[in-house]
Amino acid sequence: MTRLVSGPLFPCLAALALTACGPAPSAGSDAGPVVDDAGPMAPDDAPVPVETDAGHVLGERLPLEARFPEGGAFDPVEGAFYVGSLADGSVHRVDRATGQETVVFTETAPGRWWTLGMHVDATRRRLFVCAMDDQRETTTEDPPYLGYVWEIDLTTGERVATHDLSDAHPRATCTDVTSTSDGALYVADREHPNVYRIVDGEVELYVTDPLLGSSAIGLNAITPTPDGSALLAIVYLPSLLARIDLTTREVTQVAVTGGFRDALPALSGADGMAFDADGRLRVAFSSQLTTLEGVTAEWRSARAASVDVPAGMTDVVIADDAIYLLNGQAVRFALGDAPDPFVLARLLAP
Repeated sequence: MTRLVSGPLFPCLAALALTACGPAPSAGSDAGPVVDDAGPMAPDDAPVPVETDAGHVLGERLPLEARFPEGGAFDPVEGAFYVGSLADGSVHRVDRATGQETVVFTETAPGRWWTLGMHVDATRRRLFVCAMDDQRETTTEDPPYLGYVWEIDLTTGERVATHDLSDAHPRATCTDVTSTSDGALYVADREHPNVYRIVDGEVELYVTDPLLGSSAIGLNAITPTPDGSALLAIVYLPSLLARIDLTTREVTQVAVTGGFRDALPALSGADGMAFDADGRLRVAFSSQLTTLEGVTAEWRSARAASVDVPAGMTDVVIADDAIYLLNGQAVRFALGDAPDPFVLARLLAP
C-alpha cells in the first residue's frame, strides 16, 4: 500500500494515521424536510434537545466529557453508550437516559495511548476496544504505532484481556473491531490492507488485499452484514466500501449507486458505520451521513442517499431503534485546534 509521505497533506495524514482526517466544523446545510421519529419524550432529567427545524437532521444531544472520541458503541442491556478518546486513551460510559458520564478504564502503561473503534458483545458482557500506542516520539519504525484490542468486562469495568495484533503482522495497527455470531472478532488495520481475526485469544491475519489499502488513508471501519455472509469494510480516502466473503475470504468492492464520497471540505472521507434496525447501513462521512440499502442480502451492490450534517462526525452508533452520530472532531485533534463541544446527537431523519 502506498502512503503519502510529503506535501501539504502530510502533517494532517501523519497525525491522523489511525483517525479520520476531516474538515473544521461548519453549520449543517439544508437537507430538506425530515420526519421526527424520536419516539416518546425524554425524561425531565435527560439532556435537553437542541432546537431543530425542517432543514436540520439532528435532535437531542448528549454532551461528552471524553476528548476527541473517535469511536463509540451502545450496550442495550444497561442502556449505556461507550466512547473512547484520542487525547488520553480512556474509555467512558454515558448513561443514555441521564447523560451521566463516567470513566471506566484508562491505560496506566507508559506511552501515549489512543482509543478508537469499539464494539459491545451484549451477550458475553464484553466491550472490545481498539487501542493504539502512539510511538512517534520514541521510535523510527514504520508505522510508528502498535495496535491492540482490549477486552473489558462490562459488569466490572476491568480489562480481562489484551490482544496484541503484532502476533499476526509486524507493526499491525487497529482502527475498528467487530464480531460475528460465532464469537470471532475481526479487526481493521489502518496502515496495512489487512483484516485480523481473533478466536479463543489467538490472533491471525484473516485476509490481506490491495483493495483494503489506500494511497491516502486506509481501513477505518468494519461490520458484518445482517445475513452473516460477509464483512463490510470502509476505506476512508479515497472512500470505498469493500465486501469480504466469510466463506471464501474473497475481497470485492461493493458497487454503490448514488455516490459514496464527501467532496467538501478537503480530506473528507468515510469514517464509522453501523446497520440500523431496518437493515440499512449508515455511514458517517466527515460532514454528511450516507444511508446505503443493499440491492441483495449479500451486499454485493447498494443504493446510496446522503444528507449534510455538522462537520466533525466520526462514527454512527445504533441505540435500540435510534441512530446517534458521534462528533469527535478528529481533524481538530490532529491540528491541535480548540474543539467544538464533543457530542452524541440523535438523528431525526429517516
